[in-house]
Amino acid sequence: MALSTDKIIDECNDLIRFDYDAVGAYNEAIDAITETHIRQQLIAFRGDHERHITDLSALVRRFGGDPPEMPGLRGVVRKTMTKVAGLVGTEATLRAMRSNEEVLNKQYANRSNLDFPTDVLQVIQRNYGDEQRHLAWVVQALNSRLWEQTPAYP
Repeated sequence: MALSTDKIIDECNDLIRFDYDAVGAYNEAIDAITETHIRQQLIAFRGDHERHITDLSALVRRFGGDPPEMPGLRGVVRKTMTKVAGLVGTEATLRAMRSNEEVLNKQYANRSNLDFPTDVLQVIQRNYGDEQRHLAWVVQALNSRLWEQTPAYP
């Protein structure tokens, strides 16, 4: 059964809040990490989350809703956890980011199976693909201890 307009708005708004949470966590991680090659990737991922907010907000407005314009309490908690991890070092910061991305993957996965209109589902699935890519990169960075490696620049 197709989702009601109110349900579409509620689900998209919830994802927007999660993406705002992610932007805050990425800001803290970017501030904490000194390795340029890692920071650059995190900056790109933060840009993906900002695009998610923009795209989902446009959908919410199209359906007559008001998208959130800031993270909720959950975002403050994630941002604080990431900041504290940053005080310990790059590995702890990346572990915090892995946890954040696992949460986002779960949220997008749960919604990718709902009966959204096709265009809404396409945005959610594209964003979910970004989340899967982010998580895979963070896991690989942790497994390879990327912060201990010297980047190969051409």
